[in-house]
Amino acid sequence: MNIRLSIIITIVSGAESLRRCLSAIMKQIDRQTEVIVPYDAGSIEIEALKSEFQEVTFLFDDDADVKLRQHDLYDRRRARGLAVAQGTIIAMTEDHAVPAEDWVRQIIAAHERPFAVIGGAIDNSVDRSINWALYYCDFGRYGNPLQAGTAEYVSDVNLSYKRQALMAVSEIWRSGYHETSVHWALRARGEELYLDPRLVVYQQRPAIGFEQAYLERIEWGVVFAETRTALMSRFRRYAFAAGTVLLPFLLTVRVFGHMRRQRRTMQEMLRIIPIVFVLLTGWALGEMIGYIAGGATTQNSEQSPAKHQDTVADTIYEGNRR
Repeated sequence: MNIRLSIIITIVSGAESLRRCLSAIMKQIDRQTEVIVPYDAGSIEIEALKSEFQEVTFLFDDDADVKLRQHDLYDRRRARGLAVAQGTIIAMTEDHAVPAEDWVRQIIAAHERPFAVIGGAIDNSVDRSINWALYYCDFGRYGNPLQAGTAEYVSDVNLSYKRQALMAVSEIWRSGYHETSVHWALRARGEELYLDPRLVVYQQRPAIGFEQAYLERIEWGVVFAETRTALMSRFRRYAFAAGTVLLPFLLTVRVFGHMRRQRRTMQEMLRIIPIVFVLLTGWALGEMIGYIAGGATTQNSEQSPAKHQDTVADTIYEGNRR
């Protein structure tokens, strides 16, 4: 039987989050859909779910180095899933994203269009200040209401590809999938990215402390900047490093715009925006460190693992259009 749709779920938060995600997805699939969950020694606890979700392909990676940074592990898990996916459409999400009831149907319908890459909306469904702040740092631009149309960016938390297009750039993601570099490669081949607000997932990230969230921002900023430096002169790296001092201010203004678009109340803005600003200082610090270090610890310098954040280059130098 031909597989019409492959769904790859990346382990980020663990077994309980994965259970919620799978419970939402398995109600929607038929025999032409496969669900793949790549995991490794760093996420071994999900093996307890195998008996509960017997139709799911749990793909163990015994070669994964669990000492890798979290970002690198996530990227490897995505790549492992892509390598075995058989569907003519290949969709991706994360374990703490719970798809809407019609998510699978909407993905299949959306791919009647000619676009190689189709992303969807991401909304937050955990009403805690830190969750809202993290959501707006990472996914604010993807929150409904969204306008359907071609886009500069889509997120791998709610994303689908036509198989033929994705396999044409397989050399980019074989060792580690990074949405930014994959999409750059596809666009270089003339493909377009499309954003469809009818494809919706709800972020249900588990409880996280402020210190952990701040350190996460720093790490992701470092990783992003390190990998960008492969194409930069030393002067340009230092210029970007200097520019990072502006990032918290510029990105907070952008978050304010997303909150207004979603018609958040003034009370909600006053509660969330200060936390957003502080978290963004962590991201900016990480970028600064990464640019100054010049990619000394980069695992894969030709690929950018940045997932969702605006960057110094985009925001300051390139007039980012998000």
